[in-house]
Amino acid sequence: MMDKPDVDSIDGLSPAISIQQKTTSKNPRSTVGTTTEIYDYLRLLFARIGIPHCTNCGRKISSQSIESITDSVIKEFNKK
Repeated sequence: MMDKPDVDSIDGLSPAISIQQKTTSKNPRSTVGTTTEIYDYLRLLFARIGIPHCTNCGRKISSQSIESITDSVIKEFNKK
């Protein structure tokens, strides 16, 4: 067994991803991501670290209380 190298940091390396090799499924909708199950891990990763934004205006989406939602709906309804 080799000893670990004596370094503080290494820059410029992309993260390593290991994928278990197994038989492929016959599902025509399968992709490399779904077949290797990496899609599930990527979905969890982006759900944890991702910040959702509105596709129309680009603003950050945040949680709202029931009161603020009803106020917004009433305000929009009164404009019409």
